[in-house]
Amino acid sequence: MPTLVTTTQTPYRPFDMAYGANVVTLTGITASEQKYALRVFVLGNTVPIADIRQSPNRFGRAIFDIQNILQTQIGPTINNIDGLHYSAGFAQQNTRMQIANGELVQYQIAYTTETNGQLDDPFVQSPIIYTTLGGAKEYWQVPYDEGAEFIPIVDADATGCTDINYWARPLSDNTWTITDTETGDDLLTVNGGYPSPGGIDVHNVSIGDQCTKSFWQKISRVAGPYPANASVQGIEAFIVLQCGANGSIFNTSVLANTQSSGGGPNISLGQGQIPTGNFNVITVATGPANFPIGTLSSACTHYYIVPVLWTPLTCVTDEQSQTPIMSEAAWRIQRYNIQHTELYDHSVNPPTFLGIDQTPPCNDYDHIQFAWMNSEGYRDQFTFTKRNEKKINTKRNNFLKEAADYNDTRYIVDKQARGFTTYSQDIKEVWQATSGYMNDEEAQLLESMFKSPSVNVRFSTGEYANEWLPINLISSSYTEKTYRKDRLFQYTVDYKLANNIKSQRG
Repeated sequence: MPTLVTTTQTPYRPFDMAYGANVVTLTGITASEQKYALRVFVLGNTVPIADIRQSPNRFGRAIFDIQNILQTQIGPTINNIDGLHYSAGFAQQNTRMQIANGELVQYQIAYTTETNGQLDDPFVQSPIIYTTLGGAKEYWQVPYDEGAEFIPIVDADATGCTDINYWARPLSDNTWTITDTETGDDLLTVNGGYPSPGGIDVHNVSIGDQCTKSFWQKISRVAGPYPANASVQGIEAFIVLQCGANGSIFNTSVLANTQSSGGGPNISLGQGQIPTGNFNVITVATGPANFPIGTLSSACTHYYIVPVLWTPLTCVTDEQSQTPIMSEAAWRIQRYNIQHTELYDHSVNPPTFLGIDQTPPCNDYDHIQFAWMNSEGYRDQFTFTKRNEKKINTKRNNFLKEAADYNDTRYIVDKQARGFTTYSQDIKEVWQATSGYMNDEEAQLLESMFKSPSVNVRFSTGEYANEWLPINLISSSYTEKTYRKDRLFQYTVDYKLANNIKSQRG
């Protein structure tokens, strides 16, 4: 009976990416046995999704790379996650969040040996449960060490308050990050402050944008003299902070991560349920057009989404709060800057601030928003604000039809008789979109889109308005642009709808 030896995922085993090496190594075969046998089971299933045999190498081991097997089990989200919580009317509460739905799979392996086509012993199933996401990794990432970046490391202090040792980031390719001291507002002072030692991810958005952000919400608990409270298991809540033009946070809301909001696994705040299976990942609506809780104020210039953990009520820094959650972010805070215009009355001196206008500038074109499966297996979004062009490409299958009908009582030619007649035609809608000027970090995010196999688009006007549609990128190359070498720069994307227009014959 072989001994299972797997490549260790360090510093612990959170998950791995399906698109890249996923190695299982078996050793321990005897001289009388011929081959190693390996089976892969989706968690909870008794029928394997793969049954593989391999002869030992010169060191008496068999190294299986099961990435092709895992890739058949995962993919982009099954439903419309890009439009999460968006509705032209009333958005249901249970659409504010969504757990994994097709983007991950958990599996186990079983192993034995084989001789002359017969199993030497029954299969032994390993108790280890592996998780794989539909993301990609570099060829040298064996194991996938970057998985640790998504998982907070948590314990407690001597007083029992939740203490964060390591801060995580979301499942996103966005690299535009600032420190919590660079916000220019009162993030660190209002209500005792909302620190984000791991940094703050920044996004520029328009008022009509629909956005989401996904988090691997399972934590790593430190074994020590002060372990974290049993209620600390994952994202307990999202604190939503709205900020005005003067840098003052004027509205604070708390969205509990519970099943009634589409998340979980908790049914009520502080329940302490351990995230498993599809609950390992939580996606929350974050855009201005799909604002996750309450109503986005017309006075808001930017807002924050703060993922927090449970902590005893005696540890809460906001003296007005009666909710047992931290104010410090365990995952990076997400900041959304609404593109706006500040209005002033210049008839007086000094000019008087009148408010803000959140509508897009009048010199902008109708916006087109893209969303795609990023390298972490989840979704990122970006909006193109400049010129958009639509083209129709039609390929016709024509034949020459005789003007007269020989299956008649006499020979008659009608002036309206069609000669070349269309038997069938293939119609493709092709679009070209141009972005606004951007910074280096936004350009790097767009590189992720050019690499993605699953891209959706949302038009702000027209027959497809506010519907996320699958597309195929026609642009086959991406040239990196930076401020240093290109100064002000834009990108142009050519794409077509993933489904052709159905057409009648001539």
